[in-house]
Amino acid sequence: MDKKIIFIDSEISLRSHKIDDLGAIKENGDIFHSTDIRSFVTFIQEGNFLCGHNIVHHDLKYLTEHIEVDSFTSIDTLYLSPLLFPKKPYHRLVKDDKLQSDELNNPLNDAIKARDLFYEEIEAFQGLPNILKRIYCALLYPFPEFQGFFKYIGYKPYPLTDYHIRNAFTGKICDHADIGSLIKQCPVELAYVLALVYCDDTDSITPPWILRNYPNVINVNKILRQTSCGGCKYCEEKRDAKKQLNRIFGFPDFRIYDGEPLQQKAAEAALHGESILTIFPTGGGKSITFQLPAIMEGEAVHGLTVVIVPLQSLMKDQVDNLEEKGIADAVTINGLLSPIERQEAVERVQSGKASILYISPEQLRSATIENLMLSRNVVRFVIDEAHCFSAWGQDFRVDYLYIGDFIKKLQENKQLSAPIPVSCFTATAKQKVISDIKDYFKRKLGLDLKVYATAAERSNLHYNVIFAETEDEKYNYLRSLITSHNCPTIVYVSRTHRAQEIALRLQRDGISALPFHGKMETVEKVANQESFLKNEVQCIVATSAFGMGVDKKDVRLVVHFDISDSLENYVQESGRAGRDPSLQADCCVLFNNDDLDKHFILLNQTKLSIGDIQQIWKAIKDLTKTRPTIQCSALEIARQAGWDDTVSDIETRVRTAISALETAGYVKRGRNVPHVYATGILVKNMSDAVKILEASDLFEENDKEDAKRIIKSLISARSIAEAGNDDAESRVDYLADNLGLDKRVVIRLVNTMQQVGLLADTKDMSAFIRRSDTENKIRQNLERFLRLERYIVEKMQKQAGDYDLKALNEQAANDDIAGATVKNIRTIIYYWTIKGYIKKAGHFTQNRVGLCPLYEEDDFKRKLENRAEICKFLISELFRLSEQIKGQSENIPVTFSLVGLLQAFQQNATLITMTMPARLEDIEDALLYLSKIGAVVLQGGFLVTYNGMEITRLILDNKIKYKAEDYRQLNEFYQQKIQQIHIVGEYANLMVKDYKSALQFVTDYFHMEYKRFIAKYFKGKRAEDIERNITSQKYHKLFDTLSEKQLNIIQDNHSKYIVVAAGPGSGKTRVLVHKLAALLTLEEVKHEQLLMVTFSRAAATEFKLRLMQLTGNATYFVDIRTFHSYCFDLLGRPGNAQDTDTVVHDAAEMIRLGEVEQGRIAKAVVVIDEAQDMSKDDFALIEALIHQNEDMRVIAVGDDDQNIFAFRGSNSAYMKKLITDYGATQYDLLENYRSRQNIVRFSNDFVKKITGRLKNEENIAVRQEAGIVSLTKYRSRNMEIPLVQQVLKHKAIGSIGILTNTNEEAMRIVRLLRKHNRRARLIQSLDGFRLTDLAEVRCFLNEICQNAITPLISDEVWKNAKNILKEQYAGSNCLEQCLRALKQFEKVNTRKKYQTDLFEFFSESKFEDFYEENDDCITVSTIHKAKGREFDNVYLLLSDAYPINDEEKRKIYVGLTRAKNQLHIHCNFSLFDDMNLDYVDVQHDDIDYDEPNEIDLLLTHRDVYLDFFKDKQKTINRFKSGTELLWRDGYFYANHNGHDLLVGKISSGMKNKLAVFTEKGYSVEQAHVQFCLYWKGKEDENETMIFLPELHLVRNGKTEIS
Repeated sequence: MDKKIIFIDSEISLRSHKIDDLGAIKENGDIFHSTDIRSFVTFIQEGNFLCGHNIVHHDLKYLTEHIEVDSFTSIDTLYLSPLLFPKKPYHRLVKDDKLQSDELNNPLNDAIKARDLFYEEIEAFQGLPNILKRIYCALLYPFPEFQGFFKYIGYKPYPLTDYHIRNAFTGKICDHADIGSLIKQCPVELAYVLALVYCDDTDSITPPWILRNYPNVINVNKILRQTSCGGCKYCEEKRDAKKQLNRIFGFPDFRIYDGEPLQQKAAEAALHGESILTIFPTGGGKSITFQLPAIMEGEAVHGLTVVIVPLQSLMKDQVDNLEEKGIADAVTINGLLSPIERQEAVERVQSGKASILYISPEQLRSATIENLMLSRNVVRFVIDEAHCFSAWGQDFRVDYLYIGDFIKKLQENKQLSAPIPVSCFTATAKQKVISDIKDYFKRKLGLDLKVYATAAERSNLHYNVIFAETEDEKYNYLRSLITSHNCPTIVYVSRTHRAQEIALRLQRDGISALPFHGKMETVEKVANQESFLKNEVQCIVATSAFGMGVDKKDVRLVVHFDISDSLENYVQESGRAGRDPSLQADCCVLFNNDDLDKHFILLNQTKLSIGDIQQIWKAIKDLTKTRPTIQCSALEIARQAGWDDTVSDIETRVRTAISALETAGYVKRGRNVPHVYATGILVKNMSDAVKILEASDLFEENDKEDAKRIIKSLISARSIAEAGNDDAESRVDYLADNLGLDKRVVIRLVNTMQQVGLLADTKDMSAFIRRSDTENKIRQNLERFLRLERYIVEKMQKQAGDYDLKALNEQAANDDIAGATVKNIRTIIYYWTIKGYIKKAGHFTQNRVGLCPLYEEDDFKRKLENRAEICKFLISELFRLSEQIKGQSENIPVTFSLVGLLQAFQQNATLITMTMPARLEDIEDALLYLSKIGAVVLQGGFLVTYNGMEITRLILDNKIKYKAEDYRQLNEFYQQKIQQIHIVGEYANLMVKDYKSALQFVTDYFHMEYKRFIAKYFKGKRAEDIERNITSQKYHKLFDTLSEKQLNIIQDNHSKYIVVAAGPGSGKTRVLVHKLAALLTLEEVKHEQLLMVTFSRAAATEFKLRLMQLTGNATYFVDIRTFHSYCFDLLGRPGNAQDTDTVVHDAAEMIRLGEVEQGRIAKAVVVIDEAQDMSKDDFALIEALIHQNEDMRVIAVGDDDQNIFAFRGSNSAYMKKLITDYGATQYDLLENYRSRQNIVRFSNDFVKKITGRLKNEENIAVRQEAGIVSLTKYRSRNMEIPLVQQVLKHKAIGSIGILTNTNEEAMRIVRLLRKHNRRARLIQSLDGFRLTDLAEVRCFLNEICQNAITPLISDEVWKNAKNILKEQYAGSNCLEQCLRALKQFEKVNTRKKYQTDLFEFFSESKFEDFYEENDDCITVSTIHKAKGREFDNVYLLLSDAYPINDEEKRKIYVGLTRAKNQLHIHCNFSLFDDMNLDYVDVQHDDIDYDEPNEIDLLLTHRDVYLDFFKDKQKTINRFKSGTELLWRDGYFYANHNGHDLLVGKISSGMKNKLAVFTEKGYSVEQAHVQFCLYWKGKEDENETMIFLPELHLVRNGKTEIS
């Protein structure tokens, strides 16, 4: 038959499935290109063979209705290509299942390519050995995809038996494989597998399209090359684990555990396709047990082993360790990679060069990762840290629970008949954890995991626990241990800042030490780790992340400065000592019980509570109102849930909550949906950006301002990266969040900015250059590598050859090749391998490798020389850029654009010898080469990106809530964490007492059934103790000293609303502090979810200090605020006197209208102090918070009998409203711990006069002493003189408080006391006096503002500001109070001091808050100002008015209840006459007393002429509190250099007031400055320094009587 073949191709519409275009070419070169189907039919009608690429199942399917397909024999080049070009680089015209085309949608072009491919396929087939032709034809002839080809070339099938195949592939497949069954059942798959085996190239893989269409290829491969019979040539050589261990890793044998070869057994089990769970101790060599089978399966079946690891740093360490051994089979894809490194890693997996892929569990959500696995033969999943599957493990991670679902879905997509085996690894696991892991894989995948575990102890480790009371004691022990051992040492700490502090302290003490923790820059972490591994430093001070995957055998001391949070972690971390079994090593713990409380605090703050998950579930319900599936970022969900930036690790917490919801069946999380909008900024600065924006017509006017803010943020992000402080990633959701814009607006404007040339895909990225390196030094290093590289090229033959690396290195050294080392040779070979310049061939070992070049020698050399020129240029360019960067860091971050580097190189190309033009890939290759030889460290690139998650809501009923039963597994994990902390503490205490018992304790923990272990070691009440997330010592400290009533309040965690009616002296503050401590510890309320509101800064500070004493570090982040400061913060305004009256109302209204971000008001608990003082606006705020937080609890504590601020709107009715309207549980605290019996009795009798009280029962005196109550009744209106006489006569022991109705009375008494040489402090109201206006305070704040570079105040700036304050205001009467205020602030802010906190502290504090408390000084105060204080002895002055209303009665009640031991009442009315006064010392005084002869008057703002000060600033600026003044007829003078200068004037109101005193015979005798203040009038632009004077008035020159 005359063979006439026509090559065709068609373009088919994806939507209509109709033919859009047709192309064809005949053997003689005639062509056809048209959409006319009839003309096409005419063109092909003379042919009898139709050939095309994917013609059988694509083109002919659509041509059937137009031509008689059966009249043609079809030939499909697609199915032939992998058979005839199985070896990389395969065929130049084919990529996977597609033709490599120069033009899109050109069927004629594709038809021509199909013709070229077809003829080359014929040539390739003819070049095959006859036996292989026979095998292929016999297997494939029956199938339409192949039959046409064999007919065309005239090749007919012959009978085929398994003998033919065994004979042809001896030593390449297992002799005992059931080939006969494969011939019958899987002939096509068998042919493809044999083609790949025949090519004998480990880097070549089965094309992904074959894996999709012929999934049985994997099983055939497994039968032929992956199933060991143990008795044939192939299996004895290729499947022998011990032989391959020696060949690949250079180890002669596997490690033995207690006489058992567990390492070998686990590796062989993996090679036999078993699913396994291995439990080896730290340093036990678990990596070998999966790396060896992975490399072997990569060679045998071109398989990919996926290793799932929780830590990115651990992935990198494992890949780097293999690279150092010259093994290029492993890659990692993670967030630490630069764009170049990530791209290279993906390409290596796609191309088959990598047989091990390291990823994190979260990356299983990535479409890129999933597609990579679909394109490869995944032979095994390896899960490291497998205890993360179990809630009973020390590190349960919800994202691990997705692994099984992913593997199941992958198996279904690949249509696999057999499950993919898994290997699970953990260093420590209890029996329950082992059971959980096995159950998980049985349930999810039907796999039975075989356990390989060792009970062998690390006999070369000696454990020790040293009890240390204080941190200094701990440090001294640490220093002593390090110096006495004088060996490589690891010190473990629990916090990142501790790693820095202790490393620095050790350095100061002459011990070489470096820190290591997760918050360090990656480059610094790597550098510090390398310094330790190379013994450049003796000690590494690290958090628990250090050591994973680090193989340093000579560590002989591990010290836990802070004990681990579980025995599992402690055993793992201490096991990093003595990894060389021949070395003895010590493992020491420096311990005190407070260490455990630190772990409990951290656990509480990081715990994901059921309330957190409910908030995320509610957020998802809100986001899915209109559609069940959404794509949004973790940040967007967090914001919808009301989480703000105080929530630590916010995105991880959101993803964990979503995983928990997914596990419980509420949602289904799909793939991640990342989108990159730009990779570079085309302008250098903001001014250039503004010019482009203003000139563009693409932006509306309103858009221009938003665009400016966006580009400013992007430039700032790039600048931060250039400073080496962060990745230069700007996420769209974060931009929207930070700038307050809608996400869609940000995306639209970013896209527009690309159009106008502000942003582009220029691939901006960064690299680090070491400051200690010079350009010349780096160039010399490059030249050494290039010389060595050229040397190896010369030595390397074009054919495959074996090379002994040691011998090659010796030859290089003998030939004077500088820098020749085995490591450098390996680095070069590794780079060549990953770039595809060479492939490893034949057998290879640690120091012997077979290399086969994939390029002709001349091409190879050209590539090398071109790269060398680019590398030299890049070094110069990067150093040029680095010179522009300021800073002291050792690692200089250099930001650049790949496109920019290419353009710069091309501009300099005239000066550079290049054999071909440079491309972007060449720049990337050169950077990668510089990275591999250590010249630079590549970092992430600049991205404007959006990282979305696809979430489908499964439960559509809005009423359904996430329930306690759904939370059971997570809760079980957290309960386990609590118990693990107690258990490790028990181990420490046991180790101090009895070494052997402690070791037995550890053995029992890991090997006994858990309940039996608890029953053995924690008997009786101790079993209850370990259920609490607090040590028993701290628990007793918190609760043992409380009364039954107080304890009931603390333990009430069920009542949504609680009102505590607390009588005077009932321990209200104590109850609140202990309740806060219980919320933070036992009830696990997170600090950001807790809000306490008070009515004074002094109260807030006291609560903070007392809570610190109870809970320590947990207090720092608790939000204890005044109503006003909280509301100013909500409104985003600094506190100011003008808005104080309306700020609470405005904030409540904004919350009610939904105008406050949910994250700023999302609270789990609100605690109200002095709740009786709430006003209408205060309660409106509380109600607004209640309505915005469905499950929020409210705890209100107060005493309605002490509501004495009705004049400013306070009303105890709002306390009652919580009970009546919200059903609050009421507790009455009646025990009075303050006052003696008679004082309590008197106040109980008096309080009955008040109506509408909450409490019905009397207060109970806890103290048994009787106490003194005296009542002196006067006829005189003036009682100050006899009261003071009584004070002087009594000589009372303890503190004395004299309480008055008015400021004037208080000032008279102060003068009387001072006249009699008694120290007295006056506490009075000062209208218009704000502490921030005080000159001394302002001096300090100004120094802070001018010198604090960041919002954080450094210790140096703080210290200098205090010194300047002391210098400038030495001798000021106010200095001591100011210094006490600073000391108070320091106590509350021991760790960090922020400017905002400091300004808020002073804005809300009052001057009287900082008077020194001592018994030598008598406190004189109005009753209002005395509220909240207490005194051993109280003298109460009640003059004139009979209290006719409850407000006045409550004020007197407050005064009465301030007394502890003695109460002396001086009054001139009959209010107490109807009371039983049998126990009261009642006196009557009928003397008519005059006013005191001497009076002090402290003037306020209203008493001075404020504008008068404006032109006196030069003089007033020299004043201090205490400066003497001269008084002349309403004017103040100051003596300066012998001259009296006019400096002040009293107001007309004060003139009138003084006139009254003048009529009584008083005159001003002395005056001095009491306060220097800043003041600003309503119309003024600038502040004016003023002073408030104190006047001393004397009547007719008289003095007081004694």
